[in-house]
Amino acid sequence: MAAEATRSAGSSRVIRYGAVVIGLILWYALVWDPLWGKMGELETADLAAETKIARLQREERLYRKDAARVEVLRRRVEGLRRGAVAGGDPQVVASNLQNLLLKMASEMGLEVVTYRTGPVRKWRDERLAVTTFTFKTQTYGLVRFLKRLEDDGRLVRLETLNVAKVQGRSPHLRVTLEVAALCL
Repeated sequence: MAAEATRSAGSSRVIRYGAVVIGLILWYALVWDPLWGKMGELETADLAAETKIARLQREERLYRKDAARVEVLRRRVEGLRRGAVAGGDPQVVASNLQNLLLKMASEMGLEVVTYRTGPVRKWRDERLAVTTFTFKTQTYGLVRFLKRLEDDGRLVRLETLNVAKVQGRSPHLRVTLEVAALCL
């Protein structure tokens, strides 16, 4: 009986150990291994997300730099547009330029003798509207007019400047200006 009791106690221990081993195997197979696999997948997904975030942050910095460059260029274009003489056609631009110069001359008290629009010219594949006018003045008036033309901020270029000194009862300078403006 004692041997049977020992055998039965030994077999119950084996059954218990067997049940624990089977329980551990089941726990590993059904709980731990799927969780471990899930954790590996999540770590891989996390690493991929971090890599993607880093790439997107680099792209964002590049786009911000590009946006800043675009903004600078937009402001420059807007400044050029403000400085351009209005008109889409070279004749209209020349006429507007002529009116602008006549207005400046009259505000400064210069005596305009003649004025006309000139033929359209080219500059770096861009059209230039040209206007020519002649006025009477003294040296001081000429200097003031040229300074005003420079300070006006318009996109105009002085093509030619001819100055002739006229002697007589009322000595003066006869100035012929040829001014060009870009047709934008």
